[in-house]
Amino acid sequence: MISSVIWPGQALYLAPLFCEQPTGEAVVVSDTYASGDGTSTDFTLYCVGDRGQTIDAGWLRPFLLLWGCYAAALATVVVVVAVFSRKTATPEQHSL
Repeated sequence: MISSVIWPGQALYLAPLFCEQPTGEAVVVSDTYASGDGTSTDFTLYCVGDRGQTIDAGWLRPFLLLWGCYAAALATVVVVVAVFSRKTATPEQHSL
């Protein structure tokens, strides 16, 4: 659920990495269809040019890059919190 909520808006920031000129503008297309379990939605990143040319950039590589960025940001926060929590501890807390 989280990936489908944040994917369309943030995928546009990946355009410089996946879309080359003359198709430098990123467009995220959502395709909703009925499946056996209910309703499913797919998101695909397309690169669009000024003259209407399109290139399908897919969903897997942009999706994995996005989640890699999330993991790096989360790891950075965890490391910063761990470093600051050790620096603020008093010497009595270290001996326990």
